[in-house]
Amino acid sequence: MAEPSSSVMTRLFTDLIGHNISFSEQSPPVELKSEQLYCVYQIKPMDSARVIRADMSLLSSFAGALIGLSPEAIKQRVAEPQLDESLRDALHEVMNIASRVVSLEHRAVFKGIYADPGSLPADARNTLRDPCYTSYFNVKIDGYEGGALAVLAPY
Repeated sequence: MAEPSSSVMTRLFTDLIGHNISFSEQSPPVELKSEQLYCVYQIKPMDSARVIRADMSLLSSFAGALIGLSPEAIKQRVAEPQLDESLRDALHEVMNIASRVVSLEHRAVFKGIYADPGSLPADARNTLRDPCYTSYFNVKIDGYEGGALAVLAPY
């Protein structure tokens, strides 16, 4: 099973966001201390679930940079009780395009973003609990807040 490499991830996100982004592979994984988001992908034709687990601040930076928000504006919008609609839509767009690198051998279909791991679909919870492999990355974005990102796969 081909895993996403730091160079493939860097190229996709840099091209998408329009800012210099660097993904560096981590082993052992980066310690996760902030709020996490879980992005679920269905892998076709196996119908298995892969999960991207990432710092909310990192994913918000991806989305905010895509729509031209400053880091300060992103923090303000994330702090509100309801996630700003434009930021939420941009985040979904970014994670939908990320399906290109979630699975390099098969088609990945973006299914949704979850804040609570307990609310994930059953197959995604299984992947999160007992992945066959995991790729860990530390991500830096010029001018924005970076963070930790992991791609978890069931096989």
